Amino acid sequence: MELLPLDTVIAAQCYQRFYWFFLEMWETIEAVELVPNWHIEYLCDEMQAVYERWKRGEAQGDVLVNIPPGTSKSTTITQLFPAWLWLMEPSMRIISTSFASDVSIGHGLKSRDCLSHPKFQRLFPGRIEFKADQNGKTNYRNTAGGQRFITSSGARVTGVHADFIVIDDPTNPEKAENEKHRKQSAKHVQTVSSRKTDKKRTVSIMVMQRVHELDPAGAWLKKKKNLRHICLPGELTPDSKTGELGKNVRPAELVARYTNGLLDAGRLDRGALATLKEDLGSYGYAGQILQMPAPDEGGILKKAWFKTITFAEFLKLPEAGAAVWHLDYDGAYTDNQKNDPSAVLITAYVGQTLYVRYAGEYWEEFNELVKLLPKLAETHGCGRQSKLHIEPKANGKDIVSWLRKNSQLNIVEAPPPSGDKTQRVQAASPFIEAQRVVLIDGSWNEAFINQCAAFPTAAHDDMLDTLTQAISRNQSKKKFSYA
Repeated sequence: MELLPLDTVIAAQCYQRFYWFFLEMWETIEAVELVPNWHIEYLCDEMQAVYERWKRGEAQGDVLVNIPPGTSKSTTITQLFPAWLWLMEPSMRIISTSFASDVSIGHGLKSRDCLSHPKFQRLFPGRIEFKADQNGKTNYRNTAGGQRFITSSGARVTGVHADFIVIDDPTNPEKAENEKHRKQSAKHVQTVSSRKTDKKRTVSIMVMQRVHELDPAGAWLKKKKNLRHICLPGELTPDSKTGELGKNVRPAELVARYTNGLLDAGRLDRGALATLKEDLGSYGYAGQILQMPAPDEGGILKKAWFKTITFAEFLKLPEAGAAVWHLDYDGAYTDNQKNDPSAVLITAYVGQTLYVRYAGEYWEEFNELVKLLPKLAETHGCGRQSKLHIEPKANGKDIVSWLRKNSQLNIVEAPPPSGDKTQRVQAASPFIEAQRVVLIDGSWNEAFINQCAAFPTAAHDDMLDTLTQAISRNQSKKKFSYA
């Protein structure tokens, strides 16, 4: 049997499987030696499956990959995968983007370096030829009609459509707490993802580490029903509630492929992870390495600091008879659930402990809120001595005025809070850490605790606002008048 030339065999393997292409082309764009790991092969095969469904004309959902930095995620998905797509389909149009233009351009240039490298040209002679008059850093084309358009958050994408869209780290981790930056990133991702040549076939692939509950990954997870989600934390950690290891790994069967609880023992061993934990802090480590927007056990406020008792157990306490339940309200303007909700907290401060009887969030307009607040006060034990503390922001002043005229409730216009949210939470944390906030058992407990523990990367912090308001009031000697 005649033996084929080695280059012919290698080229055939590269056409057959993206992973073989990745292994061969690594050296064309990276100076360091490749340290293979199972997750790279897995991601390559997943990307190839997406392409093959596209090739067959099948409808498919977008793809979200959450994985730590330093695991060759960009080399695999943003640099070499687009190069392989051009190998398979030279006429392919591709858009790629990241949070910064220099990062996006760097990814695009790496792809071009691969395609123009002597090794690629030797293995695939004449397959890809760049158009000399359209070979820029942010927009280059080949002679078969293929295009790679490179953009970044805040930049334009009008007039361009693509067969594949690759979104790599659309949010800067260092600016994750900046609401303006998050909104800009989210808007850019939404705009880029709409630039599809075929709404049925074209796929958006987003690869990023988690940095906030409202980051683009969080938005996709919340709204996309047909989303292929791959989540690979740097290490397996026990769930704070169930103790289950790797509960956030997706697909779940990939937990079995971790080695001693590590995703990639070659790149991210225990020593490297310990250093990252020191450098990134608890929130940065939780998001960028564990792929959770906040530490599972909590950040500034720990989940373990909140104790729960039943209402029957509360009534057996010696001080229960002295309890007076008060309501705290943190207002918002709208019934639009994309915006912050209004929050209600009902508490009694007895025996140096703040008992929380109820906490809830509501997306309601003014007419509904003024009906809701008296009803909640009555349902949860507020009586003649109880006060409704309402912060005079958003619709707060109007609600104070309306309730004073139209109800018998004791309405207190709470003073504006001092300091920013983080300062207020930090001021309240010693009180909470001393386990002096006790929750009355209810279906609202988990949502309340999760919001407190996720601060400052939680989607909303309105219930926490009411808690810090109640703690501050009960710890202060200042008296407030009411009418």
